[in-house]
Amino acid sequence: MRLITTGLLAAGLLALTVPALAETAVAPVRKTLEQVATELSAKGYVIREIEMDDSHFEAKIVDTKNVVSEAKIDSYTGEILRLERED
Repeated sequence: MRLITTGLLAAGLLALTVPALAETAVAPVRKTLEQVATELSAKGYVIREIEMDDSHFEAKIVDTKNVVSEAKIDSYTGEILRLERED
């Protein structure tokens, strides 16, 4: 009987620690406008305009072939989500 009680107590304590571990997870951090601009420049783009719009960045950029485009950029990863050429 004592072995069963000890096992149940151990299982109960373990169940209490799992939610506590989940609470310590770090939320993702958004990049700053300066970080995104630096990353775009490092990729060879010239930035004409850049702004935060809703939950992402939008930038008017010029590539190495002088093609002007509007980019939608993920605010957490800095990844270009959409690149639309301007006429």
